Amino acid sequence: MKTKIINYIISLLFVIYYVVSIKTSYFLIVTQKGGWCFGDWIINYQDGGFKRRGLFGTLFILINELTNIPLEYIVFAFVLLLYTALFYLLIQLFRKENNNLLSIALILLPAGLGMMIKDPNIATRKEILFFLLYLIYILRLRSKVIVKDLSITFFIIIAILTHEAAFFFLPFVGMAYYMNNSGSSVYKIKKILIYQFLPAVIIMLILYKFGISLRTENTITFFKAHGLALTEMGIFDYDPNYNVINIYKSHLYDYQTYSISILIGALTFYIYCRFNKVKINTVFLIVQILFLIPLYYMAVDWGRWTYIFFSLLTIWIATEQKIVLTAKQVIITVLLILFNLSWKMLLMTQGFLVFPEFDALLKKLYYFLYFRISNLL
Repeated sequence: MKTKIINYIISLLFVIYYVVSIKTSYFLIVTQKGGWCFGDWIINYQDGGFKRRGLFGTLFILINELTNIPLEYIVFAFVLLLYTALFYLLIQLFRKENNNLLSIALILLPAGLGMMIKDPNIATRKEILFFLLYLIYILRLRSKVIVKDLSITFFIIIAILTHEAAFFFLPFVGMAYYMNNSGSSVYKIKKILIYQFLPAVIIMLILYKFGISLRTENTITFFKAHGLALTEMGIFDYDPNYNVINIYKSHLYDYQTYSISILIGALTFYIYCRFNKVKINTVFLIVQILFLIPLYYMAVDWGRWTYIFFSLLTIWIATEQKIVLTAKQVIITVLLILFNLSWKMLLMTQGFLVFPEFDALLKKLYYFLYFRISNLL
């Protein structure tokens, strides 16, 4: 298939993702006023003091006080702006590349960008800001524009103050810097440590040392005074000390199925790299996985963390070389695309879902083996 046609298909897919994301965001923010999706955006410093994730909520509260525009419309307008910029730049990123069918396979991956349509509840989440900032950085690097170290530091701080999960994906920034800047390896690693890792660690320490609870005694009355009554408290009822191990134990099978989605995602990228003769730095992957281990332990949104990882990897790898596929490779790629259209991964607990009959068979097989092994032990 010609590159021009593939690029049109990719652009169409991004338009579909955009429409679905905006439609879902409107429902979650404006119609439902969900305490998890909408609530995460309106965490602020005004209702009690400095807390994690409160940066943009503070700005939104200020706009509300100056204009009397309802908070839900302010937040939705901002999310709309983020998605518009993100998908516009994604289209620009891919349309300038000589893409083959494997690029479509990556975009459709349900453990990556494809999750935007497979589980629309991923919409409105703050990682869209991470994606946008990283995409802008990649585009600047591709254009051979020098990005100042302090600029990188500034936006890393903004990302972490927006959501602390950004810290656990820092190796993506470091890798992009390392691969696209001149100088010795020691010099570049030193720069990464000083301008990226060290400021991020300091901000994380400040957040967890001095940050107060997301909900204070003034939170409910504060929002009412600003014309908002949440239908559910959601994030404001979040207990940072809850026992995650009990949740994992009670959903043991469901969380183990995330390994299937991660394996398929890894296989998709392996095929992409193998066919296109692209190499991903092994050290980077090891460091990034080590960074993610604490996040997977502390927070139960395993689908979300997997989605962020594979989406950032898609953005990173989009600028790598592509070659013309052989007839055999085209057949394998088409089968991979069809398979990626057939399954999905959800935000929480449901790590891999395909056809109901196959899901039931997989579950029976798992418990059969589980109890057989348990009896042997």
